[in-house]
Amino acid sequence: MASLADVRDMTCAQALAVVANAVAGLANGEALRVRYNADDVKRDVLVWAREGGHRAQEEPPDTLRLQRGRSS
Repeated sequence: MASLADVRDMTCAQALAVVANAVAGLANGEALRVRYNADDVKRDVLVWAREGGHRAQEEPPDTLRLQRGRSS
């Protein structure tokens, strides 16, 4: 079962800090579900994940599933 980070009603910077902290606590290959309610937060989390070597996919409604990659 994936961990959950709820970043609804957060600014992009706040959301990224929460997500980065949560992903740092995962082992390679473990997953984090991210609940959001703003498109700019979603976009920034997806960019952050891609740049960090993590897999990301959408899980409607308003949830992203991030899988920690090896580069963190």
